[in-house]
Amino acid sequence: MKKLYIWMFLIYSIVSLAEDTDKIEFRMGVNLGGKYKEVNTTNFKNDSEPQGNGYEFIVELVHEPIPNLITGLGTGYQREGEVRIEGKNYGIIDTIPIYATVKYRFNEEGIYKPYIKLNLGASIPYTRSDLDRTGVTAETGFYYSLGGGIEYENMIIDLSYQYNGNKLDGNYDGKVEFSKLTLGIGYRLDI
Repeated sequence: MKKLYIWMFLIYSIVSLAEDTDKIEFRMGVNLGGKYKEVNTTNFKNDSEPQGNGYEFIVELVHEPIPNLITGLGTGYQREGEVRIEGKNYGIIDTIPIYATVKYRFNEEGIYKPYIKLNLGASIPYTRSDLDRTGVTAETGFYYSLGGGIEYENMIIDLSYQYNGNKLDGNYDGKVEFSKLTLGIGYRLDI
């Protein structure tokens, strides 16, 4: 985990040398589809579709050190759907991702600017009351996202595949792995 923080600090230090390219992006998204790849403890193992819709709110501080390449740091809040275990729905964990981001734009001069994007970072758990009542805590895990989208002026629309993996500790040892397809819409401000 310390290596991740060191890498994020180095990336941020390098890209902050670029002048007049600081921007802040706000984005909200909704999960179009998701799957708990594994909810595994000593008492149960589950592989299921989430119950209900998940959503997220994201903020990114980005820089453009060279044309078409955008780098930066991001964080936000991700609300995941509940998981059905033995006929009951349980709110497992929500997460606060903290990550480094790299984006490459394909068309700098046009009105519409398609791009691809990669996020790598940490998945910090924010447990729900269902998990708290059982005496289980979740540990910080791994987060990544791969996707693409289109920029139009300061508007952003993207589609991404995201993964959060967190270990469980306490009365039930195990892990929660959740992957999802997220549609996001956002806005960029110059700072």
